[in-house]
Amino acid sequence: MCLIILANDIKSLDYKDLESAYDRNQNGFGVMYLDKKENFISDKFVPKNFTELKNFFNTHKQNANNQMALHFRFTTEGKTNTKNCHPFISFKNEKRTIGLMHNGARLPIPLIYPKCSDTWHYNEHYLKPLLKHNPNLILKKDFQDELQDHIEQDKFLFLDSMTRKFIIINEKLGNYKGANWFSNDYWNVKKFSFDTPKLSFKNHNDDKLDFYTSLDKNYNYDMENYYNFVPTNEELIKWTEQDIHDFVECCVANGDYYPLIDMIQDYKKYIA
Repeated sequence: MCLIILANDIKSLDYKDLESAYDRNQNGFGVMYLDKKENFISDKFVPKNFTELKNFFNTHKQNANNQMALHFRFTTEGKTNTKNCHPFISFKNEKRTIGLMHNGARLPIPLIYPKCSDTWHYNEHYLKPLLKHNPNLILKKDFQDELQDHIEQDKFLFLDSMTRKFIIINEKLGNYKGANWFSNDYWNVKKFSFDTPKLSFKNHNDDKLDFYTSLDKNYNYDMENYYNFVPTNEELIKWTEQDIHDFVECCVANGDYYPLIDMIQDYKKYIA
């Protein structure tokens, strides 16, 4: 899903938070900001480890004013390379630059070039042509509202060098930690541990199944076991958003996709 951080107080950023964000989004990292001379700066790369990311961030941190936007990429479309990392440049001339970062599963635009991400396509084929003729659109509330409707639950972050302002689309769908805005909280969901129980799922025989202590790390499920982890309709109704996050991350962490597939198949039957 990626993660955008708008650091309104860059000195308050916790390196533990940055490391947690990188742990879940390791396919690219980028920054954009105005330096101390108010020049627009953007840079991005695919780090091999968190140490590389930290050194990269610290270098830019020294040059920035107190604000900086950071993007951690999780590849959903296109190749994992520097070209598909964020930020992207949506407008540029001698006097002005507008940069873009995106967080979301999939933007509503056809993917003409399979090697390029959905954000690249959206920027190249929608935003750049519009802003080329009128870059001030990005400042107009009507246009911001149109973008919000178009991208639905996704988020955009723009930096406009002329007004020296960051512009967040769907700001309310993110959250603040102190002065700093985070585009989602998936990065902060604790990873599952096989040693420490955190959540139990009832099976269809109403027996408690402790998902964490009952599994071996090298255990391979058969189809009978999968159905122990799929909640009943009554249980699912009571689940909180955190329960859903935990369930999905548990399936992904263990490579167990059949519970998710089974639930989606049931939902398809429900809406058919």
